[in-house]
Amino acid sequence: MAARQLPLQVIGGLVALLLLYYASGQIPVAGLFVSLLLPLPIILTIDRAGWWGGLLIVAAALAILFYLERFTGVSAELLPLLHMAILGVTLATLAARPLPPELVIGGAALGGMLFQVGVFVVLAQQQGLSPLAYLEQTVATVWSGLSPILDKDQILEKEFNQAGLTLAEVLSLVARLTPALLLMNNTVVALLNYLLSRTLGSERRWAPPKVPLPCWEAPGWLVFILIGAGFLLLVPYQVLQLAALNVLLICLLLYFFQGVAIIAFGLQRFQVPHFLRWSIYLLLIVIKPAMLLVVIMGLVDLWLDFRRLHQPPPSEV
Repeated sequence: MAARQLPLQVIGGLVALLLLYYASGQIPVAGLFVSLLLPLPIILTIDRAGWWGGLLIVAAALAILFYLERFTGVSAELLPLLHMAILGVTLATLAARPLPPELVIGGAALGGMLFQVGVFVVLAQQQGLSPLAYLEQTVATVWSGLSPILDKDQILEKEFNQAGLTLAEVLSLVARLTPALLLMNNTVVALLNYLLSRTLGSERRWAPPKVPLPCWEAPGWLVFILIGAGFLLLVPYQVLQLAALNVLLICLLLYFFQGVAIIAFGLQRFQVPHFLRWSIYLLLIVIKPAMLLVVIMGLVDLWLDFRRLHQPPPSEV
């Protein structure tokens, strides 16, 4: 019976992957969020139909999209799909090993980032540009495409001008922060798909996590890297300042995750329904002041220990 279901599971995974890909390109704004879920059908297919099933739906999806673009004129971006496929396969591979969640998520994020960096370098060489020049060009192109949707009233440009910055200077800074932004983006995608996969029951091939995610915490030594990066921002050398800013952004992301883990711990303790938990997580991302408070909560947890993870056991009388 299980063997008979394998073709259906593979076909179902392929259909889900193609539908998510189509929706990510057709739905304005929300399509960006839909694209974050592209690794999910691959992970679930690997869990239910094995590694060959997951690799098969990736190869089939790429072949179908290539055929449509080549012979029917339908626009298809293969590299973003391949990037998400690499991230999903890497995540499923690492999750099958007895590794802590941070290594599973971090390893998948690093794999996705290395693929993107490789693509950037190859495309830059093809156009005869340096990687930085190509990045600046790409950031400007992406902004010109998104600004009519996300910034119709040019509110962001006005805020930049009030801060004494031109749009060109901001886009150049974003290009120089690309290493941190790529790693942050891949980490968020890996974490989201890791959580959804476990929620949807993708655990048969996965090793049980050593530490439950609500009990996760950043390593204690990370605070020294955070402080060191802060001091480097004061050094009057642009290269060191940019490197420090990249490191600082990654550290703040990790403390944001620790803050979210604290909130998840409380929601789990009080048995809040799952749909309400996901609504709260979404609000934490959408509301900017809430994100800052979560980062601060994750940072001060090093001293306050909100979840009492480091309390000594009560002595026996």
